[in-house]
Amino acid sequence: MFIKLSKNLGKKLTIIYPGEYYISTEGELIGTLLGSCVAVCLYDEKNKIGAMNHFMLPGRTTRDKNAFDEYTRYGLASINLIIDEILKRGAKKGDLSARVFGGGHIIKTFRESGGSLIPADNVRIAKLIMEMEDIPIVSQDVGGNMARKIIFDTDTGKVYLRRIESGAIYNRIEERESKLKAG
Repeated sequence: MFIKLSKNLGKKLTIIYPGEYYISTEGELIGTLLGSCVAVCLYDEKNKIGAMNHFMLPGRTTRDKNAFDEYTRYGLASINLIIDEILKRGAKKGDLSARVFGGGHIIKTFRESGGSLIPADNVRIAKLIMEMEDIPIVSQDVGGNMARKIIFDTDTGKVYLRRIESGAIYNRIEERESKLKAG
């Protein structure tokens, strides 16, 4: 987790990484960068409480309580955790709405070989849990061949989205690898 001031929006911005989540009752911003991972943003408009997670894989069949940080990298655990935590902080379940982002096929080799099922499964688990918990999804931007940078304003419920074409990311990775090899 990294905290800074957003110059453009003039608010505290907490950036979360894979396997992390953050809950705000103070009208702050929460941001992350997504590829095949998915983020679920939960918002209670009446109580101005927001939460965001960032998970890498849809689910896990066993739970190792000693590896809690790793456990939250899985959508099934991470989504249920942020639902529980946002309710503990005063949100009301009937007032929650969700926004779902990510699940892009950004790794070139996966796309060329027919693709990995992980991005679609990540999106599927997020939507399934929202349906099971009766939390409406009011906004989503999922799938495709792109990464996404999102910033969630927990004061308004608005999500700022920037799409990043996967080719741009792949080219940056190749450039960095070439520089490392050249040494």
